[in-house]
Amino acid sequence: MDRDHTEDLLAEIEQLRLRLQDAEETLDAIHHGEVDAIVVSGPHGDEVYTLTEANRPYRILFETMNEGAATLGSDGTILFCNSKLSDMLKTPMETILGGSLRRFVTATDTHLVNALLERGLQRPQKMEISLQSGDGNIVPCQISISPLSLDGSSVICMILTDLTERKQAEAVIRESEQRFRTIFEGAEDPIVLKDLSLKYTQVNPAFEKLVGLPSSEIIGKRWEDLFGKEMSDYVRELDLRVLSGETIEVERKVTIRGVPMRLVSTRTPLREASGEIVGVLAMFHDITDRESSEPYLIMAKGEYRSKAMQAALRSARIAAEKESLILLLGESGSGKDYLARYIHDKSPRANGPYFSINCAAIAPELAESELFGHEKGSFTGAGSRKRGLLELAEGGTLLLNEIGDLPLPLQAKLLTFLDTRKFTRVGGEKEITASARLIAATNKDLRREAELGRFRKDLFYRINVISIEVPPLRERGEDIPILVEEILSRLQTQMGLVNAPSIDESTMEMLKRCNWPGNVRELRNALERALIVSDTGTLDLACLQLSMDEGSPNREWSFTTSYPFGGTLQDVTDELTKSLLVEALRLCDGNKRKTARSLGISRDSLYRYMKKFGMETGD
Repeated sequence: MDRDHTEDLLAEIEQLRLRLQDAEETLDAIHHGEVDAIVVSGPHGDEVYTLTEANRPYRILFETMNEGAATLGSDGTILFCNSKLSDMLKTPMETILGGSLRRFVTATDTHLVNALLERGLQRPQKMEISLQSGDGNIVPCQISISPLSLDGSSVICMILTDLTERKQAEAVIRESEQRFRTIFEGAEDPIVLKDLSLKYTQVNPAFEKLVGLPSSEIIGKRWEDLFGKEMSDYVRELDLRVLSGETIEVERKVTIRGVPMRLVSTRTPLREASGEIVGVLAMFHDITDRESSEPYLIMAKGEYRSKAMQAALRSARIAAEKESLILLLGESGSGKDYLARYIHDKSPRANGPYFSINCAAIAPELAESELFGHEKGSFTGAGSRKRGLLELAEGGTLLLNEIGDLPLPLQAKLLTFLDTRKFTRVGGEKEITASARLIAATNKDLRREAELGRFRKDLFYRINVISIEVPPLRERGEDIPILVEEILSRLQTQMGLVNAPSIDESTMEMLKRCNWPGNVRELRNALERALIVSDTGTLDLACLQLSMDEGSPNREWSFTTSYPFGGTLQDVTDELTKSLLVEALRLCDGNKRKTARSLGISRDSLYRYMKKFGMETGD
């Protein structure tokens, strides 16, 4: 490079430096109110703008605002702009000034800008356009213009808002909505959305198919508008709990379009991005074809003949109509769990789920998790969250069988739930509300257990609201033919037998005279064993294996009394003798000779005892 050219270049640099210094001094003077006017050079010459005390604050605001701002001549020439516009367009301010707005407008939006500038001289205008920045990127903007008179000249005030982030957010939302819509529309299970007034706002095709109505006839309506008053209070209670922040899963029998079905519904709060609850999301799953969870043997279909069982069923029907706790008492195998199911089926909760847990058959360290559920990682092996039976029985009934064997720490937690209807999962902190009816059953004397410190007294008093005694089978021999018929019918179905087994009259009479210490459970096992070994279709003593050890007078017999007696030792001895005579006469069909022989006494002694105890002595 020659010397002259170098000197010329240095001179140009010095001029630029001086111009920049002048610009900085001018801006500083404007900021401090030391300049009354500025001159803006444009393609049509210089224009002078006065900075008065009145407009100086607006100039400062103009420079510090977050939107791009500029004044335009009537032909679109940019007369002045703030630094934000320079940042938006990725273009130096000196390049922007004096140029036309059209140089930054994309080809597809040129006609829009032309119309906008033409109308902008008369009235305010607003629209969205795309600008091309100096780095080649497209900047979506909202442009707002309005006419402005400045020192007698008509100019346009322009505000540009960068919509890049909003457009990106809208794209993400659209993509998310599209994914949701794809899942929502394609789901095989019915899904609905409700608003805060519990009206349906969206339903998927599966729900339309379930109720047999198009969405146009569902949207804007409530449950009772579609299905009537049945269950409307129950559904409303569930939805209101969800609107308070709960997530609820329930199993329920419903009848839709005349078709009975069992649905599992999961209801969860519908939230905005801010976390505010704005509605209910409900999903349904049809489990009508799922294998029934009923006990193997329900209550017999026939009418029981024994007064003891009739009294128990009468009490059960009365208790079923109430929501009170029920305590079932009786020997093991007597049918307490079947009576609990009978109560559930006769109660207003019959359409809800039914679950039972045997407190004696589960390890103490697992009992709390089974009953109340646990959170993920709450203990070794807890790989995921688990809902307990109290949650699963929502809207239905939970039987706590053999409650006398429930560990003492769990008795305290159960008592708290009974008082508050709330509990926490193992390892959890959030309280959960559950609307499940509890039925307790035991073969123990809970009052005695409480006195010995093996059962909480406060829990005993809490569950002993309504108690029903389930009689042992030996006290209801008249019911055995009904039970046998029901058990054999179920066994035939379960074992795939073509012909129904039969029992002759003499064998049935022997079954009625058996003591059955194992109660209904023992009877069922005996009949199942007989079906396995019988090859004739007729069950008799041989295949029932009820020989002398179970069906004759030479079998075990028990007598129970209490101490102190409440009488003399002789009174207790007489009561024992009388009970033994009654049992011996029953097993010998009233035959006095056989009875005396079985007892090892003479007939005269037998008659003397019978006369003493006021028993009929005629043969």
